[in-house]
Amino acid sequence: MSQENHPLVRILPSALAEAQGDQPFVAIVRCREELCRWLRDPLPGLRWLQVEGILSDSDAWMEAAQSGSEGLLDLIMADPCSEFADLYKVVDISAVHDVRVTIQARPGLLKAVKLAAALRLPVRILPGQPSSDVLAELKQALDFYLHAPAVEAPVEFFHSCLANTQAAEAASLWMILEEDPVAYLQHDINGQAKLPRSDWFGSTESSPAQFVESHLQSLLEQGAECAACAWRQSCRGYFKWPDRTYSCEGIKDLFSAIQAASDEMARDLASCVLQTTNPT
Repeated sequence: MSQENHPLVRILPSALAEAQGDQPFVAIVRCREELCRWLRDPLPGLRWLQVEGILSDSDAWMEAAQSGSEGLLDLIMADPCSEFADLYKVVDISAVHDVRVTIQARPGLLKAVKLAAALRLPVRILPGQPSSDVLAELKQALDFYLHAPAVEAPVEFFHSCLANTQAAEAASLWMILEEDPVAYLQHDINGQAKLPRSDWFGSTESSPAQFVESHLQSLLEQGAECAACAWRQSCRGYFKWPDRTYSCEGIKDLFSAIQAASDEMARDLASCVLQTTNPT
């Protein structure tokens, strides 16, 4: 759902989204009535629906599958350990709507990624600042994404980070994961803008347009490990928010695995080209 050079997209609770008209926005829906209302009669500016807390509601998905609209759905899985099996409930609606599964990086992440892939659903993993146990699952999920034949749809952030290794200018992880407030500005129930993974917008990085660069610059001035990090260009301090003391050693291993996979793909491609141009 990420786009390049798009206008600001506001991410709003359903009730506040009613006033957006044709301005680009994402409506957050948290009940069957809200889900079906927006599928039945979307406003022109609606980019997609962010569906929270109703993954287990079979009736909601049965009713929504009857909608004649072509809405995009982003299903938020906050607790993958207990919710992953609920993905079976969205099989019918995924046949008539574009569906993505957004998985919070918590215990059970790997099971959720594997099931979503089996159902051919694209995935967005929101890693945040993962614990050591969850980081181990992230590494397993990366290996699954890279090598399992069942994977047909992209798994973000792996997919775009792999592409970044071959790009002249890397997209930031903030933008890949739709958490850069310059492009995706989140709002609370009162309509107040808030920072990613935070309930407020009152720190020194208070300007949405400057948040990512100000955050990174502040880290560099404070002598954070970002200064010598090989992945700084694409990460932009993502894993140092909100806790600036978070250790990125495990994250660097994850990025190194992505780079190693990219290097292997490049060697395989070069070998194929060589065999094609110089057949025996």
